[in-house]
Amino acid sequence: MGLTKLPEIVIEKMVIKRNNMKKLFGGIALNALALIGLSLGLTSCLDSGSGTDPLTQLQNEISAIDNYLSDNNITAITDHRGIRMVITELGTGLPAKFTNTVDVDYVGKLFSDGKTFDQGNTKGLVTNYIDGWKIALTTLPVGSKATLYIPSYWGYGTGGAGNGSIPANATLVFDIIFNKVTESTQDIQRLTADTVAISEYLDSKSIEAIKDTTGVSYVIDVLGTGPIPSWFDKVTFNYTVRLLTDDSKVVYEESLEPTSDFYSRVVNFNHGWKIALQKLPKGSKGRFYIPSGLGFGDVKQTDQSGITTIPANSNIIVELQLTDVVQE
Repeated sequence: MGLTKLPEIVIEKMVIKRNNMKKLFGGIALNALALIGLSLGLTSCLDSGSGTDPLTQLQNEISAIDNYLSDNNITAITDHRGIRMVITELGTGLPAKFTNTVDVDYVGKLFSDGKTFDQGNTKGLVTNYIDGWKIALTTLPVGSKATLYIPSYWGYGTGGAGNGSIPANATLVFDIIFNKVTESTQDIQRLTADTVAISEYLDSKSIEAIKDTTGVSYVIDVLGTGPIPSWFDKVTFNYTVRLLTDDSKVVYEESLEPTSDFYSRVVNFNHGWKIALQKLPKGSKGRFYIPSGLGFGDVKQTDQSGITTIPANSNIIVELQLTDVVQE
């Protein structure tokens, strides 16, 4: 299926609870970011033109999916945008980022009648796939096997695709095996430089830290006795952020309370927080030395006055206290 460019999708028009989420959108929440101008290879067309309002159509399709899952006693991970993911095998690698290349085996079917319209293996940039795949691949851990239920809004929309094999407003079902994520050369070079800088910092401070294979180093200051959160568990935690280059002051501080079923899940946060949270039993407190690419990346963070608090590509020190875990 060919690559086409989508019109801008303003997700704020959807009926989604976003109370008190402004700071997280600019900060540690990764997958909760608005999806603007997404494009894709298993690619979509969201031109208005049908008689039904697109958002009404979306809600109707979400209801149909949820009713089907409920009627068949199928448990799914729900995404606030309407994607449903039934996980048959949970992977252990980090989810993809939009800059990553992925390797996925897939079978695509129509929700309406189960007819297969496409299958095979695909390798490509996350940004070159339909919006429903973007959402799923940046949420599911690498190595996962899952069935994705994707409303047409996040698929091929009112235009359909495949010379009629995918009709207009078709809800899609994909069985996928998420084989691999490949980082860009630039990301690999950045991570290498960042981990060297973190090692030098730790040595200069005589800090004996555990070095994770992801590039994160950490020290557990208080070891709790509660459960350790997994990918889709909901969490409550307090954290502060300092710059590795200037650890004398806190540049960001927050107590995170769950605001909805979706936003408080471990998998929703930046990679550094995903890694950190899964190292801590409930009641624990630790210090995490996070390479820039696993933190805020190349997006600078600013305060309410527009003053930069965390420059782009900054290695950071996160002090994190995990106060509650709701396991799924």
